[in-house]
Amino acid sequence: MAVDLKEALYKISLNYVKKEPYTGSFGNRRFKLEKYTESDESPAMLRLWLWPGPLCFEKTGDEKKELKEYAFSQESLDEAVDYLMELQRGEE
Repeated sequence: MAVDLKEALYKISLNYVKKEPYTGSFGNRRFKLEKYTESDESPAMLRLWLWPGPLCFEKTGDEKKELKEYAFSQESLDEAVDYLMELQRGEE
């Protein structure tokens, strides 16, 4: 039985991502949502990393990783979740 990715992702909050990266997978695709700040003066960003499995982020070559960046907001988190849902539908 497949995990409902949308339900799982909507259970996370922006407050969670502020403190910890959120990782998951569907099909053969892995992803990581994280807060990123280039410097103290720059605004925080929400980063969505995508890469093929089965290896973890650290063991996967940079050339295989895809990065999408968003403003660090609830609306952006919702947009990133919608993007992941699109990708999941494309793999079914």
